[in-house]
Amino acid sequence: MTLSRLLVPWSQFRPLPLVLALVLALALAACGESAADASGGKGSGVAPPGPIDATPGETVERDGVAITVFEAGAARSFDRREQAADGKIFISARLSIRNSGSEIPAQGPDALVLELPDGTIGKPWIVTPGSRLRDTGPGPGEEFGGWRSWEVPEGTRAATLSFRPEPGVEIRFGFALSGEVRDRWQVTSDLRHV
Repeated sequence: MTLSRLLVPWSQFRPLPLVLALVLALALAACGESAADASGGKGSGVAPPGPIDATPGETVERDGVAITVFEAGAARSFDRREQAADGKIFISARLSIRNSGSEIPAQGPDALVLELPDGTIGKPWIVTPGSRLRDTGPGPGEEFGGWRSWEVPEGTRAATLSFRPEPGVEIRFGFALSGEVRDRWQVTSDLRHV
C-alpha cells in the first residue's frame, strides 16, 4: 500500500469532524482538576467521605443522643504547646453532645472517628485548641461540650466526623476546610455556652 492511498485527498477532507473533536477535547480539559484543586487550595473540589447527615452548624439527634458540630479547622500547632509532625496537620472540631435518653453514650476515641477521603482515619490527639471533650458521655439530661483533635496528612482538605455513641447508631458530619491551615490556633470563641 502506498502513502498516497493512506492520505485523504484534500477534496474529501471534511473539517467539521476535526473541529468538533478539538472542541470536545478542550471542553473535557476545562472540566479537569485545576492546580488549586490538586493542591487542596481554596475552592478545593475534595468532598468529605459519605454518606453525610449534617455539616457544621447543624444538630442531629438519634436514639436519645444529639450532637452539634459548631466549627472545624486546621492548624500546625496549638498555642505553642503542641506541634504537628513533619508532613502532618491537626484538624479540630468544637462540638456538643446532649443526652436525652437513659443510657450514657460513648464519646471516646473509638466513638468519635475522623474519616478522610482516601479511606484512612485521623489519629486521635489529646491536645486541642480549647477544653477537650470528655471521653465519657453525659448522663441522662446532661450536655457536654468541648474540642476534639486528630493528626492527619498535610494537604487534607475534607473529612467526615463519624460519631458512634452506641452499637448500631452513627451520626456523620461532613466538612471541607475552606480556609488556610493556621500556623498556630488560638481559641477566641467563648466556650461557656457549650
